[in-house]
Amino acid sequence: MKYLLLISLLLVLGTSEATEKEPELSNGYQKPAFCQKADCPKYEVEKQYDNFELRAYEAIRWVRTPLESDFFGLEMVKSFRRLFKYITGSNVEEMKIDMTVPVVIYVPLNQPPAGNSTMSFFVPHEVENAPQPTDPKVYLDNSPALNVYVRSFGGYALDPTFFKEAQFLAEQLRALGLEFEDSFYLRSGYNDPFTLLNRHNEVWVIAK
Repeated sequence: MKYLLLISLLLVLGTSEATEKEPELSNGYQKPAFCQKADCPKYEVEKQYDNFELRAYEAIRWVRTPLESDFFGLEMVKSFRRLFKYITGSNVEEMKIDMTVPVVIYVPLNQPPAGNSTMSFFVPHEVENAPQPTDPKVYLDNSPALNVYVRSFGGYALDPTFFKEAQFLAEQLRALGLEFEDSFYLRSGYNDPFTLLNRHNEVWVIAK
């Protein structure tokens, strides 16, 4: 049952239609190829390490919704649908907003104080004034400019793979004496389920 629900989520993700094409230029910024045709947050690589990189992200606008843990994965499907309804018109202006990447899930490691998980969509740069959601479980949020350690990996990835990659990243950071926020990590997915090759996933931890 759990895997049937996860497949259902992947089918919903497929509506993003993130087909591959050359990255576009915006004010001299060349977005990464793994963003494909979708808009994605802007960043600069501050330092490249052997197994990860340090990125400096600009301030980012998000639309978020709670994501409760459950064995079957039903809550993940519900959370995605709430966000997808927001970008397809369930907002006070009935505005349709393009699907973006990545879809980001906040994964707390210590409760408390890390709190509950959330799922987030990036609000595209072209939307200067994002409309307020009509669903009380969906809300807009701004994150300031941040330095983020990022580990990238390919393939189809579920919870255990993301957790394993986050653990590996944390071990690498500790071995190098680099300070980071260790109460949570962020898992970021960039592809619809129909992309078979060159899939791109990331885990993020916030640098201190």
